[in-house]
Amino acid sequence: MPQVIDLGNDSPKLKGVHMIVGDGLCSNIYVVGRERATIVDTGVGNRANPVWPQLEQLGIKPGNVERVIITHAHHDHAMGAFLILEKAKPKVYLHEADAKHISSSLGDSLVAVKEGDVIETELWPLEVIWTPGHTEGGMCLYAREQRILFSGDTVFPDGYFGRFDGDSGSLVESIRKLAKLRVDVMLAGHGVPVLGGAEENIKLALRNAALYA
Repeated sequence: MPQVIDLGNDSPKLKGVHMIVGDGLCSNIYVVGRERATIVDTGVGNRANPVWPQLEQLGIKPGNVERVIITHAHHDHAMGAFLILEKAKPKVYLHEADAKHISSSLGDSLVAVKEGDVIETELWPLEVIWTPGHTEGGMCLYAREQRILFSGDTVFPDGYFGRFDGDSGSLVESIRKLAKLRVDVMLAGHGVPVLGGAEENIKLALRNAALYA
């Protein structure tokens, strides 16, 4: 069963945030709050990554799941949403440029967002940062006052970055946008959390990505 990590044990900025570590080719899942939980990315939704057992381990029942945010529409981040929707009725937030890929399956649950929109959570607001390049509608989520970035597959720890989706220039410009933010903590779609000095990871990713553009 995928491991559940209380990130508040490692950083006071992340009190109330839990991470479900994806098994195999599956994204990390982040759970923000418990009473009115927001789930950032949902994993691949296969037998090895069932989502609900981990949420129940955290004491989160279907009625506690208020919203789901998908950083981009690739299956390893998005398909677990349908497992969640089997039991709960959250709103599902996705950038408008990626929403077209799964909108017919999400129906009335879908909320299409764009650059600069703010999504409220139980803990703090998350600002939508549009970061195309890995997908057309890839986005990151930024808790500005806390300096926390959910970076999806745009940037990863240690200067790695998402693969280009046919547009290397867009991804480089997206990372350049992130490099202008004040970021202490970075929670990526894959890999371990960066609990301090995240800005240096992003700047290194920008230098590395620019070599391939």
